[in-house]
Amino acid sequence: MPDYTGGMDLSPTENTTISIIWKRVVSCALLVYLFVLILGPLSNPVGSEHLVRPLAKRVAPIHRAMFLGHGYRFFAPNPGPSHLVEFQITKEDGSTVTGRFPDRDDVTNSFPRLQYHRWFMLSETIWSEHSLTPNEADFREAHNRLERIATEKQIAGHHQSASRLRASIKEQKESYANTRRRIDELVKSVAKNLLQMHDGERIKLFVRERQIPFPIDVREGAKPDDERFFKLKVPPMIGQFDRSDFVDSPRDSGDSQ
Repeated sequence: MPDYTGGMDLSPTENTTISIIWKRVVSCALLVYLFVLILGPLSNPVGSEHLVRPLAKRVAPIHRAMFLGHGYRFFAPNPGPSHLVEFQITKEDGSTVTGRFPDRDDVTNSFPRLQYHRWFMLSETIWSEHSLTPNEADFREAHNRLERIATEKQIAGHHQSASRLRASIKEQKESYANTRRRIDELVKSVAKNLLQMHDGERIKLFVRERQIPFPIDVREGAKPDDERFFKLKVPPMIGQFDRSDFVDSPRDSGDSQ
């Protein structure tokens, strides 16, 4: 036991008393920490309106100060379907490599567990970016329709309304261009990383949505990767690249040396 007495000579009884006090202090601190820790997930949308949520609101500053907000609402109370990024890589000799992420069976990308979690979050991000962003043809058609409405308002003499609509159209176009640029850079970065990992020449990337099996399906022995749980039998392609699309690819760098 560490000496908390400052070098004073204390009797065995006094040492025992001090030891008990410190144990109680540490125990109370641990109990408070555990209380704040579990209050986060307990205060999710199905938490008690009259008990858990009022308590969570009062200790929220402590919860934030201790960095215990781990985003439990991403998974609870009703987790949605999972999303996979599949890839097909063609190597220099013409052979192909197929795979997906996240993939628990791929030891290099699933250990430690945090690395698997990062691949999982990456696939979810790619899916959400693509599913929430319209393709360029649909976006262009929608804005052509808005342009016609703005022109009609201008002709009808509603100049202020037409001006506001055109300003909104311009802002949406700029936002869409930035979003498309961000998506393209993300997918291209993933493609580059996978090409380097598998020493490939060309790559195609696809996304798939996998539904959660019902309890009755699990009881009947269904596996999560059963094809019937995939929403689309033919996954949409989100990008294809050649090694030449990446100027600083390792093989190019090696040849230049």
